[in-house]
Amino acid sequence: MIRWKKGMFCMIAVCMGLTPMQALAASPEFAYTEEKWASLRDNKLEFDEIAELVHEYNTTVQQNELDYKDYRGKTSLKIAEEYYDSANEVSERISYPSDDDENYASQISQALSGEIQADNLRTQGDNNVDDGDIIRLGYDREEATIVKQAQGLMITYWSQMKSLESLKENVIQAESSYESVLTRKAAGMAVKSDEEAAKEAVTTARASLQSAESSLETAKKSLCVLLGWKYGDEVEIGKLPEPDLESMEAIQVEADIKTALKNNYNLQITGRRIENARNDTVRETQQKTYENQKETISSSVKNTYNSLMLAKASYEQAAESLKIQERELEAAGLRLAAGTITKKTYETQESGCTAAQVSAETKKMDLLKAQLEYQWAVNGLASAS
Repeated sequence: MIRWKKGMFCMIAVCMGLTPMQALAASPEFAYTEEKWASLRDNKLEFDEIAELVHEYNTTVQQNELDYKDYRGKTSLKIAEEYYDSANEVSERISYPSDDDENYASQISQALSGEIQADNLRTQGDNNVDDGDIIRLGYDREEATIVKQAQGLMITYWSQMKSLESLKENVIQAESSYESVLTRKAAGMAVKSDEEAAKEAVTTARASLQSAESSLETAKKSLCVLLGWKYGDEVEIGKLPEPDLESMEAIQVEADIKTALKNNYNLQITGRRIENARNDTVRETQQKTYENQKETISSSVKNTYNSLMLAKASYEQAAESLKIQERELEAAGLRLAAGTITKKTYETQESGCTAAQVSAETKKMDLLKAQLEYQWAVNGLASAS
């Protein structure tokens, strides 16, 4: 398994009698079957493994789990007391200089700063509405956001991979045109400026392809690091799932809005803060935030649904255009065989069909991304601000 970390972790793993990956995973060995662990630990990324890989190996998620130990089970009052204790510690360290002290100005400034810091800590204690459950919700929200980000990166990877086909075709076409210009120039049918323009077209096409290949590699590395591999590890990226057209047709937006409000991490956090508020001013502020968040979440779900339907229509149109191009290419093949069109004409038709294939695949991936966006909006990540 290549997804090993620093040597220190390997030493710990040896000491514990575990493999490095067993030591690094967030969950204990019995959390999954042997087959599941083997799948998670291999060097092939499957789309449906992303959530588990984030949970087990993402460094931010792992650090959050460590940090949460300091908050587990704490009430808002307990956290408020910690603010008060910190304020008292700051106050105890404050020392006012005598009037004839050589560094009077700087020392009095430090003392006043200490007083301000202590007052701010007491105010934070008075206004504190956070507790262990809110910290947990915040970490869960961050983990879900990372999963969503990784899913989007995997779609971006395959979208960029697909676009390479068009860019490679552009290079072939540019090179073919350049050769044609050279032939025509040799026959006196083209001039130097035609050659230079064709050569520049080849240079531009190759540069675009090179840039896209570099961007593709960056997307892959970013995705792999997000899921626990080291930068530059050799990882096979599995295929994407198909968009679920049937589930899209069955969407009930109003019902999903209710589910989204129930699941939304931000709204749950605000609701909890209302319960923890210890003065009317804080409670009223949180209540106003709660109502605004409800409206924003509802609008966000509706907007995300509209975007999904637009992506669906765009994909269906691209798929239909592809069918037309495929029929025309088939007919062109018959005409080429019969000698009624030139090879150049057929290649032009073939290029158009390739472009239509790339467009359909790209629109399909856009649709998958829009579907995931909607699902995440319903499952707790709809924008609340």
